[in-house]
Amino acid sequence: MSRRISQSITPTAEDISALRSPFVTKGASDPVITELRGYLKDSVPGWLAKLSETQELTRDRLIEIKDAVDKRRAVYEALPEGEARDKALAALDRTQSIVDEMDTELSGANAFSGIN
Repeated sequence: MSRRISQSITPTAEDISALRSPFVTKGASDPVITELRGYLKDSVPGWLAKLSETQELTRDRLIEIKDAVDKRRAVYEALPEGEARDKALAALDRTQSIVDEMDTELSGANAFSGIN
């Protein structure tokens, strides 16, 4: 079947399939959603879940957290505006602020580490 053009266009079966396919809801098993979940999970340093008040953080570990924040922020900012997005971004902002504070404190400690 060929396309007919007048004041409108009548799509072919192939056209309809191509137009619909990116928007078909596949639920939790959607490969894109699965990939997104994996990306978010893989962006978090494995050691972070076990972090406690008895452990120390190095500058390298702070950089890992900052990288995870940056990766998640890129995803969250693409979400439509709303309460869930705002809460997620606020949590990232808080985490970024704490990482920045800790990094500043480490920088100050390093400046004085050579003085006896």
